[in-house]
Amino acid sequence: MFFPAIAFVLAWPFALIALIGRLEGEKRRPVVSFGIGIAAIASGTIGTIYAGVPASPLVSGIILLSIVTVSASSVATAYFLFGNAATNGRRLCAAAGSLSQLPFLIALFLGPDKLPGSAPPIFAEKLPVLGILFDALAEAIGTAGVSGYEGFFSLGLQAGLYLEVFLGAAVICLIVSIAMRSLDGHKTEDRR
Repeated sequence: MFFPAIAFVLAWPFALIALIGRLEGEKRRPVVSFGIGIAAIASGTIGTIYAGVPASPLVSGIILLSIVTVSASSVATAYFLFGNAATNGRRLCAAAGSLSQLPFLIALFLGPDKLPGSAPPIFAEKLPVLGILFDALAEAIGTAGVSGYEGFFSLGLQAGLYLEVFLGAAVICLIVSIAMRSLDGHKTEDRR
């Protein structure tokens, strides 16, 4: 079951890029970004609705699918925004961006579990990069531990996951674009 799940996590960004990419074009770029945003918001909303619901295989599957869709949406967003910089390396950019989501998803799923009646969950246990900032925000707002915190926490996890994977994939796309340009520069110099 573990290997099919990993294959799904790695393949889903490519499926989302292919589905939304049919709209890709210079004139349709805002529509593509809007479509990616809707996919991320819809799945984040679904995950937030089911936050705090008693665990069952269906609920766990829905939350897993929403989390994977949010991370895939962020890979697709980075691909469409920064993939043009790496015209020769768009597939490499998508593949590396897809791989980059794995550490964030593993950190999200392997964090310590909370027992009923214990302290409210901590973002820093689940989000390796933005967790400390989100915990400070929850403390400043005063929402930690109050009624309805599960929904706020779930929404924060979805938003944090999107931002972390997006930033990781964007950095990778920019590095790939620089590498591809330097390779293209070397090829043109060799031809002279």
